[in-house]
Order: sequence, then C-alpha cells, then structure tokens
Amino acid sequence: MKSVRLGIIGLGNMGSVHARHIREGKVTRVELAAVCDQRAENLSVHPTAKAFTEPGAMLASGTVDAVLIATPHFQHTSLGIAALKAGLHVLVEKPVSVHKADVQRLLAAHTNPRQVFATVFNQRTDPRYQHLRKLIQSGELGAVRRIHWTITDWFRTQAYYNAGGWRATWAGEGGGVLLNQCPHQLDLLWWLFGQPTKVRAFCQFS
Repeated sequence: MKSVRLGIIGLGNMGSVHARHIREGKVTRVELAAVCDQRAENLSVHPTAKAFTEPGAMLASGTVDAVLIATPHFQHTSLGIAALKAGLHVLVEKPVSVHKADVQRLLAAHTNPRQVFATVFNQRTDPRYQHLRKLIQSGELGAVRRIHWTITDWFRTQAYYNAGGWRATWAGEGGGVLLNQCPHQLDLLWWLFGQPTKVRAFCQFS
C-alpha cells in the first residue's frame, strides 16, 4: 500500500511527538514529507522532510497528500479550511477550534467526501479504553446504569502553561484548564457510553 505523504504544521509539543513517532516507525504507511514551523531550530530536527516556514507555501507545494495541524488552537480553523480547499486530507489536534462558530465554519468547509477530515483523540488508541469499549458493546457488563469518571493523574504544572502564552486563556483556548484537558475525557465518555440525552452543570465560588 502506498504511503501517505504527510505534512505537519506546528512542531511544538504535540507536533514534534507525531513527527518523532513517524521517524521511529511507530506509525506505518506514512511518510513525513514536509514540516512547517516559524522556528528554524524546530525544522532542522527533520532533515529528510521538506521545510517550510509558511503554511500556505506547504499547502500549495504539491509535496503532501495530507496535513496534521498541531498549532495553537486559535489557528486550527483558518489552517484547516485552507488545507481542505487545497484538496488535502486534514487531521487537526484537539480541540477542533476555540469557539463553536469556528468549529462550525471548519466543519462546513469539509464538503468533499473523498477527503478525510478528523480530529486527534489519541486516548481512543489506549488498549485499556479499547478493551473497556469491547466489554460494553458486547454486553458482557450488562446495561450500564451509572458512570462515575475520575481522573487524578493528569496534572500539568505551571511550567506547561508558561511554555505557551495562549494556553488556558480565553483568547488562545476559549477557556482555562478545563478546556485544555477535559476534551479527552469528554470524548472518551461519548465514545464508550454514547451521547447524553441531558446535561446539567453546577458551579460555585468559595
């Protein structure tokens, strides 16, 4: 099977992880054909991939079949739309966009069913969650009546947030720590147990 020529836009935390996994052969049938980042030091780590400093140049270059967008979240919408218009397959890091209206704009731009368009929710590849999903779908656990979901080991230090001034801000992420980390948990709940029919939330300040 022919390898997909992938271009990664944004070589920060997650973009560099994806690129390393491809280089190390952890991801099959994918060739890291191009990388794009404003920082030259990030580009030099990938000498076999064509380097770009402007996303538009990569999208118009003809060197990639698909792009993975791993930039700060507020750039996902414009880059995703541009990549879809260029006829490329698009994979966007979570969250899809910062605001609901931007998400809707990006979704509306995906009009060609032959183009793959998806969001990265890597927790779905965790063997523990895959096994749990099989148990639920097979009926082995019986009907699920109640769910209590607690995650206590996802602590991110202040250094993580300081590493990118846009993180956990209204302008950069559309919210704080909850929006920064909770999309994975919400996705797992939906993926494992299905869409809720009603949602209630409570908040108080002490």
